[in-house]
Amino acid sequence: MNEDCKGKILGSPEAQVVQTKEFEMDQPLLVCCFPSAGVVGTIAANTLIENFDMEEVAHVRSRYMPSAAIFLEGRLRHPFRIYGKKEKNLLVVTAELPVADEGLYPVSSALLDWGASVGVKEAVILDGIPVQGLPSNRKVLFAAEEEKLGELKEDETMEILSRGIITGIAGSILSETLCRDMVGFALLTPAIAMVPDPEGAVQLLEALNRLYNVNVDVTELKESAAEIRKKMEEMAQQVDGLRRSQPGPGRPGYERMFA
Repeated sequence: MNEDCKGKILGSPEAQVVQTKEFEMDQPLLVCCFPSAGVVGTIAANTLIENFDMEEVAHVRSRYMPSAAIFLEGRLRHPFRIYGKKEKNLLVVTAELPVADEGLYPVSSALLDWGASVGVKEAVILDGIPVQGLPSNRKVLFAAEEEKLGELKEDETMEILSRGIITGIAGSILSETLCRDMVGFALLTPAIAMVPDPEGAVQLLEALNRLYNVNVDVTELKESAAEIRKKMEEMAQQVDGLRRSQPGPGRPGYERMFA
């Protein structure tokens, strides 16, 4: 990254990308991570940002995002940020606040317009698929544009997602790449629905390492994942013991919680 620039703005009044740092990259990979099941996208983004000491280079402004202040370690941050690392040829997009449905198109369009202006040719979504309980056989699934499918199929540890719908800002970004000179694809993994799931983030980051040699270190993430899995298993055993101790069939629907 070079010297600060004076807030270059791209977009419409409804949604704008404000670039606050000058930089040059050669067709950087745009990695998009948003809150979802197990917050795996957010965990993955934070790991990339911290591992590579990435610098905030731009942020998104839009009237379709809640007016709120985000604090990270006591410092105010924009709720929808873009980080960059020249040495890794990498851009990471992350946000804490949702985008209203009616603002998905202008926000994703402004983001990809800006991405195209800095040379982005590929955009990947890292996301979680919500499941009940702990995923026992976790794999990374992918969905991509036609020209990317062959490359992703070469990785035998991943599987194609045969059908489905990706909604929200992630789905809007993928939809917009179809209309541009840019390839969009998603890497997805089953994730615990309501609990932070670092193991899911590990799966996605390891897939990113294999595909792009980004070499992000996931050692600490694996340790925290093992601890969370242990606590979740203990909780499940306690609940199961409580269920077995109850006389009669129990309340209707109770069993389905742990299917």
